[in-house]
Amino acid sequence: MVADSGFVVPQVMNLIVPIWKEMPATITKEKTMYIPVPKLNKNKYLIKSIGDVGRYFLLRLGLICSHVSLFFILLILFNACNLKKDNPNEKIFTWNTVSSLEEKLFGEKYFIEELKIPKRLLYKMGKLLINEAAPGETFVHVLDGNSLKYLFSTGAVGYGPGEMPNAWTIESGINPNTFWVYSLEGKTFSQYPLVNSGDTRAINQVKQKEDFYLAMGITWASDSTFMTFLVRGENKFVAFDTNGRRLKGYGKWEGMVPGNFEDHVIADLHQGKLMGDPIAGKFVKASIFRDHLEILDKKSGQIIEIDGPENSIPEFQALDAGAVITSDHPLAYMDAFLGKSYVFGLYSGKTDSEISEQGRGETDVFVFDLSGNVKALLKLDTPISSFTVDEETQRIFGITTDREPGVVVFDYNLEE
Repeated sequence: MVADSGFVVPQVMNLIVPIWKEMPATITKEKTMYIPVPKLNKNKYLIKSIGDVGRYFLLRLGLICSHVSLFFILLILFNACNLKKDNPNEKIFTWNTVSSLEEKLFGEKYFIEELKIPKRLLYKMGKLLINEAAPGETFVHVLDGNSLKYLFSTGAVGYGPGEMPNAWTIESGINPNTFWVYSLEGKTFSQYPLVNSGDTRAINQVKQKEDFYLAMGITWASDSTFMTFLVRGENKFVAFDTNGRRLKGYGKWEGMVPGNFEDHVIADLHQGKLMGDPIAGKFVKASIFRDHLEILDKKSGQIIEIDGPENSIPEFQALDAGAVITSDHPLAYMDAFLGKSYVFGLYSGKTDSEISEQGRGETDVFVFDLSGNVKALLKLDTPISSFTVDEETQRIFGITTDREPGVVVFDYNLEE
């Protein structure tokens, strides 16, 4: 939804939390809480860590440079770059720095008649799971992961016991013989077997309540806890137990963008895909509106931040409900996958107008190691909207965006 002022409410490809239903179509100055943040180029982005005084000086350098010595200017720039360089948990890359890592992949498409509007995928234990955006009686398709032969469907649609109204995400969980599906509308996490039991209802369900109700992204952190991100709050990641009791927060939103913005506004700017590996204690969050990824190590509490390839913050307006983001800024990571050795990020780089002209679907997949270093840029020959990875056989499964959507499979080669 684009406002008359040229800003877009964050509703992108069904990936964004629908919290904007009551927002008016026109944003006026009277309803704006803060001045929009200017779009930052790479040089301005690099200096955000040196503090408010240095930032104030540098952002206004053109007005006062005649009164400041060249030595002092260079000293501040030198210190700013060193602060970034010396922090091992902050990674920055550009298109130029990864050009030598490009690898072209050619996919093979499979048409599956049962698929109507496929949305998300998950590869687990030799099975390929696909959920539907517009389900009929069930919302999950189960395919053979090798032949892509259709096996069965599961996930009963409804509001009764063992049912859910829709499927938002698919999660692996810890049990090797089951998987989990999250319903944003139903605020319910449901467990299903990987084999056809003849009953499409969930074998176990966890319902959100109290503070846990505010969680929008949910993934398993252990056999009795979840890792999430919230609509409001100071923490980037928050752990809950299955009874809805808040356990611990990780990382702070404060300082993520220049200016004095409330936490929920900054959080809105960084909405995206959350995925976890509960056994390894690793979690990845990939932002859609800003080219920013984060890898959380639960045990140490450390968060690795990855910025690139554009290294810019979109212009936005801050309202009570959150951030209203300009439609002229390119979208970033539309999907992500956390594996045992690598993090994969499906990058867009297209504005709303470019999506209207070129169509939906992305062809760039950045691959990072768990320390945040770029290891490859995979260039796909077929646009996809979402994906999953089988690291053992080095295959990427993607949902195509053509008139007859299906599954496209790419073989890649990454050496350990």
